[in-house]
Amino acid sequence: MLRIVIVDDEIQACNALKNMIGFYCREVDMVGMAHGVSEGVELIKQTNPDLVLLDIQMPDGLGFDVLKAFKEPRFRVVFVTAFEQYAIRAIRFAAFDYLLKPVNPDELADAITRAEANILSCQYEARIQLMNDGINPARLPMKRLVLNTSESVYVAVIDDIVRCEADQNYTHFFFGSRDRITVSRTLKEFDELLTEYGFFRVHQSHLINLAWVDRYDKGCGGMAVLKNKIKVPVSTRKKEMFIDALRKFL
Repeated sequence: MLRIVIVDDEIQACNALKNMIGFYCREVDMVGMAHGVSEGVELIKQTNPDLVLLDIQMPDGLGFDVLKAFKEPRFRVVFVTAFEQYAIRAIRFAAFDYLLKPVNPDELADAITRAEANILSCQYEARIQLMNDGINPARLPMKRLVLNTSESVYVAVIDDIVRCEADQNYTHFFFGSRDRITVSRTLKEFDELLTEYGFFRVHQSHLINLAWVDRYDKGCGGMAVLKNKIKVPVSTRKKEMFIDALRKFL
């Protein structure tokens, strides 16, 4: 049975989550609720939960401070937040799951199911650092991306990502210096994350790093030829936008 702790400074929000879990989720045990960072840390230490539903902004600190209190946490985490978009992007870069307030019951049940299958790994501290970098706008832009697979958690250097390719609900990552990595997230999500880092979606199935483009060939319907000799199709409707993006990037 999955043991769950809720950490949120809003008592009403805690009770709402507890009620939804009781109604929509089977085989779970609500072992406690806390209403701040310090209280949350103590509750987690006392109850040893499998999953923590964690608010981000609380009176005595951030939800990330709760996580940093555990060097080798054995619990899974789902953030529950009404925080600003830049914080959500930071969470997504670090490959943690999250729910937006007001919480949708179906999304909550789905997140709990995913959490059961996604045990936090030894890359945990790197993921926390990635979130901290993204939460603090004064810091340099993030240069790494955490990629979850069924077997491992990888920390990828963004500049080393050559291209991404869609495969239904999966995305294949191709790199300049490492083997391919496949994750069970859609290309659309990575398009939203990586566009500001010099990536361009040239086709419904292809997202490429403009820094790796060698040339654009007009034949065969239009092809982006990368520095590693790989040819990626450019859709007709994206042709002009792609050429314009190349000019601006260079």
